[in-house]
This record gives sequence, structure tokens and C-alpha cells, in this order.
Amino acid sequence: MVANENWENVRILGRTPVTDTGLDLIWSGSGVEFIFRGLELGIKITGGDSVYQPWISLLVDGAWIMHMPVQEGTNKVMMLKGLDPSIAHNIRIVKDTQAMPDDKDSFVILNSLVYEGEISKTPDYRYRIEFVGDSITSGEGLLGAHDAMDWISPYFSVENHYGVMTAASLNAEYRLISQSGWGTVSAWDNNPYCTLPLVYESTRCERGVCDNDFSCWSADAVVINLGTNDEGSFHTPEFIDPATGESYKLGLLDDGSYKPEDIRKVQEGVISFLKTLRKDNPKAQLVWVYGMLGAGIGEYIKKAVEEYVSATGDKKASYLALPDTKEDGFGSRQHPGPVSHKNTSEVISAYLKQLLK
Repeated sequence: MVANENWENVRILGRTPVTDTGLDLIWSGSGVEFIFRGLELGIKITGGDSVYQPWISLLVDGAWIMHMPVQEGTNKVMMLKGLDPSIAHNIRIVKDTQAMPDDKDSFVILNSLVYEGEISKTPDYRYRIEFVGDSITSGEGLLGAHDAMDWISPYFSVENHYGVMTAASLNAEYRLISQSGWGTVSAWDNNPYCTLPLVYESTRCERGVCDNDFSCWSADAVVINLGTNDEGSFHTPEFIDPATGESYKLGLLDDGSYKPEDIRKVQEGVISFLKTLRKDNPKAQLVWVYGMLGAGIGEYIKKAVEEYVSATGDKKASYLALPDTKEDGFGSRQHPGPVSHKNTSEVISAYLKQLLK
């Protein structure tokens, strides 16, 4: 058996730091992909958590065959035995759960691959696509019973995920940058400290940290699926900053419509984030998508994208409406399930094919 700690012969997926102890799997969908010929394959993996236990998945030749929790401590896990060594298999091992910045003890280190056989890197993909979003992009609700409402990590998955399916249809490598409940200028509960612009430039999902090297992975397209939680904050109580006592609230008028000044805050946040995305991804198509959980503030986001294009002359930025999730499309936690993700991937794939051809 070989314990492979040389990551040069695998494709590293996601914003995944290589450390002295292995690959630090942080974001949803981070992991490795490679071609394997041999008898047995396993991993040495280290994990920990206080509340949110990490989960990983194994895919063989595109088929999802294992979804498992990462136990605390360092463990060897044999995943495949008795394979025909004359047959080459595409192997993908990925983290299903999102980054957990509010559980400092939640982590996963893929220390090494353990195998008897040969490993080689998968061929290069045609495109690179990054997906930025909230719980939908984190794959929340893709697993679990239809009526399940516990906020637990087993209900997260990157299998049957709109971004992963979109990437597959375009022969693209993907990255997922997302956080459940977070928005563009506000989280679902009006918390202004839980927004994607605050962590987008961070490799480790740390607020306000700009440590990601965008030059090492140049995206052909960035798909931004944000706004659902900003819209939700219009309907939730104010957030009181425990440190300052300051309150934050996106509000409604007496007739139930959105306060214009608060809609403007969201639009300015969209424009500001697009400027950041363009700075970091100078050649990419920037596509802001919205609508998997209702039309909400979609029309206002669309106008903000158009305003950005008009003001900057950026012809590679656009807005795309997504199909709403119908009853049979829901998964657990009242989130889009596999049917909805598939419908969305078809819309985004068709759109990107036109932009990237």
C-alpha cells in the first residue's frame, strides 16, 4: 500500500490550501479528482468539530456511491477494495458541507491517499466556472426528507447540485464560494456582518481577509446566486449589534412594499460586489442569477446589474432569471431539491454556452 502525499498527480478542487499535513478542505465541493488503476483505494483524513460535523462524498466514474461523516481525529478509511487493476476509474472525493466560520473547531484535512495501484491527474477541462451564493449554492436541502427542518450538516450535498451539473455540461472545472443565510448586504436576519462580499476574497472564509490568489485559477465565468437572504431580511426583525448596540433593518412600507431607500442599499451592494468580482476576475463573464425561491427582489437586482453595465461599460456582466422551485422541486428545509437544481442547471448551462462559445 502507498500513502500518497504528493498532490501533483491529482486535480485539486476548490480553494484548497496545501499544507504540511495535507489538503485543507474548506468550501463546499473542495477535494480531489484523479484517474485510478489498482486494487484498493482509501484515504487518511483528519477532522474535528464542535457543532457542525463535516461530511464528504466519493464518486466513481461520475456515480455517487458514498456520503459519510468525518470522524474526529485522524483515521484511515478504505473506500474501494477488489477493483480490476486493468480498468481506469475517474475518482472524485469532495467535501459536501460548506465552510463553517462560526464553528472554529470544524475542519477537514485530507492527509493522503492510501492505495495499491497507480494514480494520474485528470485531463484539463475546457472552462473554469465559479459559483458564488448562499445556502442554495452550499447545497443545503439536497439531502434529507422533504419535511426535515433540522439545520444539520448531513443535509448538505454537492451531488445533484446546479453548479456541479452546469460545470459537467460545459466540460468545466467548478468552484463553490457560499454561505447559508448570507446575502449581498445583509443576512436573512439583517446581520450586516454575514455577507459574501466580506469573505469572497478569502481562501479560508474569513471576513475581510484578502488572501486568495486569483491569478492561479482564472475563471471563465462567475455565476452569482445572491439576493434571496437580502429579500428575506425585509421580513425579519432588526439585528442589534451586540458590540455597539446599533440596529440594522431592511424594511417595508405600510402597504407591504419594499422601502425604496433599503432597496437602494441592496442595489448599491450588487454594484459594489460586481466591481470587486471584475477586479478579481478580469476576463470572466459575470452572470448574476436569481429566482430559485421566488421572484422577490429580482427586478431590482436586474436593474442594478444594468446600472453597473451602463456606468462601467462592462459588456461581460449580465442578469439571468432562474425558474422558481415548484412543490415537487423542494428538498429538505424548504430549499430547492434535485429537481429544482437540475432545472436551474439547464437554464444556466444554455445561457453560458452562448456566452462562452
